[in-house]
Amino acid sequence: MASGSTPSPTTSACSPTSNDVEHQRKRARDRKSQQAMRDRKTWTIQNLTENVAFLNRIAEENAGHMATLNARLQAVVGENERLRIENAALQLRLMGDRPLQESSVFPLGAIRPLWETPPSNTAPTCLADQILQTFAESKRRENIIPAERAAAYPSTPNLCSLLDKNQRTEDATSNVVSDIIRSYTEIATLPKQVAVHYVMSTLLKWTVLLDEHSYNLMPRWLKPIPQQLTTPHAMWIDRIPWPKVRGYLVAHPNITLDDFAGTYSTSFSIAWPYDPSLVVYTTSINEKGVKQVVMNPIYSAHIRQLTNWTVGGPFRNRFPEVAKLIDEDIAESSNTLL
Repeated sequence: MASGSTPSPTTSACSPTSNDVEHQRKRARDRKSQQAMRDRKTWTIQNLTENVAFLNRIAEENAGHMATLNARLQAVVGENERLRIENAALQLRLMGDRPLQESSVFPLGAIRPLWETPPSNTAPTCLADQILQTFAESKRRENIIPAERAAAYPSTPNLCSLLDKNQRTEDATSNVVSDIIRSYTEIATLPKQVAVHYVMSTLLKWTVLLDEHSYNLMPRWLKPIPQQLTTPHAMWIDRIPWPKVRGYLVAHPNITLDDFAGTYSTSFSIAWPYDPSLVVYTTSINEKGVKQVVMNPIYSAHIRQLTNWTVGGPFRNRFPEVAKLIDEDIAESSNTLL
């Protein structure tokens, strides 16, 4: 019966051993584990993608909200600045109840020196003119002897209020001019702001004092030409640096400030090849914390040269005839001493 107890070679070869079964089970567990890892990785990626998309939406919403708030803030700041200027105009207007009568000071037929002859201005045509004309009239009306009045207007204005609206200097002219310049956002760079301040404050000082000293402080190109003295015109024209352009604007009253200023303010430039911050510097700070900010003498001499003033393409395209006159003034002044 030996044959019944001996395993068949064929049966033994086909039957899996315990090691084979365990190996198959391990492979099955590995496959499940790997699938679970893949599923977990896929879920993690999807979850992260959803989180990123959610955070991006939140960031976009916050950015839009911040942009809206910033726009509202800028609108409030602009409105506050406008109200401040209008309030200054009202205060100046209340300082006098009637226009200054030049005929009461100078008899008819009297010959006045050029420095005592102000430009022939019409009634204000814009807020800036209203402020400046009222300021000049009210200051000339004050009962102050000429020497004391002149002492109140230093030859070197303090520009602190131009750089910081919260800083106020004792020089009222500089404060008024600075407030107006800051309201023109198109005059964006410091060299342009300081150059415009120089023109406006120098001209306004002479308009108030009407004396020989302040008249001589103006560069030759800023002094009124005959048309400005004889033909009524808007005051803003007097602040244009090019004499021939002023004559053209006086002769063409149909060109209003609204037509002219927008393109001009953005297009004019000063040929200053150095760091913009070098146009001014602080000399001292008084006990009240008010800074004494003055124009760099080098920049002062620079802008007194009309050849360093120019206008760009947008203005030339809008006003080609005026641009031609600007080029003529620059060419004539290139060989002319101030």
